[in-house]
Amino acid sequence: MSNSAKTTWKIHKFTSMVLVPFVIYLMLKIISISKLSYEQIIDELSSTWAILYILIFTVLGLFHMRLGVFEIMEDYVHDKTLKKILKIFVSVFILGILTLVCLSLLLILIS
Repeated sequence: MSNSAKTTWKIHKFTSMVLVPFVIYLMLKIISISKLSYEQIIDELSSTWAILYILIFTVLGLFHMRLGVFEIMEDYVHDKTLKKILKIFVSVFILGILTLVCLSLLLILIS
């Protein structure tokens, strides 16, 4: 295993360990806000901590996903041109998701 592969593996494992408490908290939060009214949910989600939590969770989750997809492409896509195109497509897709999350949070803050 090369140094690059070891580093990628360590980063992937680290992000997965960091995401576990985020997912547990998210599941508990979803259960707790499911009984609230729309206005109460907006109030819950518009707090600074909730927005910070959502941003960190989204960035870490998307970074973790990108690492995993790129590793799969390294193993199974052998055509260099196709691999480049797929990496660009995945990166644009992830940036699109991140943009939508940021815009959604901005709308929550504004309302």
